[in-house]
Amino acid sequence: MDTPDNNKALTLHCPAKLNLTLAVGSPRPDGLHPITSVMVALDFGDDLHLRPLDSGPSTFRRRFTKDAPKAQPIDWPIENDLIFRAHALLEKEVGNPLTIACTLDKRIPTGAGLGGGSSNAAGMLVGLRSLFDLSINDDELLRIAQSLGADVTFLTHALLGRTAAIVTGIGESIDPIDTLPAFDAVLVFPDGTCPTAAVYQSLDAALGSQTKPIPNQLHTQWREPGRLPDAHNDLTQAATQICPAITAAIQAITPLGYEPRLTGSGSCVFAIVKTKHQAIAIAEILSQQDLNACPASYPKPLEPSISYMI
Repeated sequence: MDTPDNNKALTLHCPAKLNLTLAVGSPRPDGLHPITSVMVALDFGDDLHLRPLDSGPSTFRRRFTKDAPKAQPIDWPIENDLIFRAHALLEKEVGNPLTIACTLDKRIPTGAGLGGGSSNAAGMLVGLRSLFDLSINDDELLRIAQSLGADVTFLTHALLGRTAAIVTGIGESIDPIDTLPAFDAVLVFPDGTCPTAAVYQSLDAALGSQTKPIPNQLHTQWREPGRLPDAHNDLTQAATQICPAITAAIQAITPLGYEPRLTGSGSCVFAIVKTKHQAIAIAEILSQQDLNACPASYPKPLEPSISYMI
């Protein structure tokens, strides 16, 4: 590891992720649910600023930006934040302190199913490797990411340039795909959040003793160049039970002629639209209905975004 230039800092775009489709099976004996999902990384996201320090301790600052579509209080301790855990894990991996000043500018709401905390952790791993010139290859970095969670693994893939994937198993199997077309979307953030555990408990209660298999056709449907197949999220009903405001978001989008979809375990609802101009216009219409909304794009490919400041 080279000594970093303390006059150099970097900023990374930490993208939100969308589940374009999500199938969830019955829980395994260990209680975890197998999934099949198509995930993409968006141009909408957070900004992570890192600067090396001569001596510790590292400092962490978190804040929502003025342009965040749904600003929230950050009321959890830094020790519980995935950026802190990612930093500590990489320090342990290399056996050296990686002393930094970290500022996280957030736009991705918590409890939205967009992987905000996971994306921040992925940004921390990729950013520290670059800032400190660590001798860790991509495969090793992805191994470290996997220990932090499945979404962290996918979003590390995204920051390395592989921004769409079919994700299976319990999220640990990630198969990048490069055939998805670019698209524009509008994101809607209902009041309330969807704790993941509560949503899955609601799903299990609805399933009862029923055994639900996982479909396999995603591997062929989503590899056809130039098209986005019909999609479905098995968690929609369960998430709506936990966060009834999701219904209002769905009902607001439907009359506009677009199909509302839930991402992840919610609560964010999105619709794919034809152009960026439409996404901006629809977000404005929904905002006038007191719904938090913003445009977003899947700009294939989303280039790894690391900017250095000297």
